[in-house]
Amino acid sequence: MKKKCFELKTGDKMVYFGSKWIIRKIEFSGTGVKQGKAKCRLELENEVTKEKKILIKLSDEIVETI
Repeated sequence: MKKKCFELKTGDKMVYFGSKWIIRKIEFSGTGVKQGKAKCRLELENEVTKEKKILIKLSDEIVETI
C-alpha cells in the first residue's frame, strides 16, 4: 500500500531500500521560506537488525507501507 508522508503515524511499517522499517517517531514542519514545502522527519528502526535511521522527506512524497 502507498501513503503520503503526512498520512503516516507512529508504529506504521514501511519499506525503505528493500528492508522493513518501523516508524518510532515522526515530526512535521510547516511550509518553509526557502523551498516552500512542508517536510516530515521520520525516525525509523529496522525490524530485524534494530538499526536506527533518520529520514527527512517532503510531506507530499509517497512511500511504500506494509
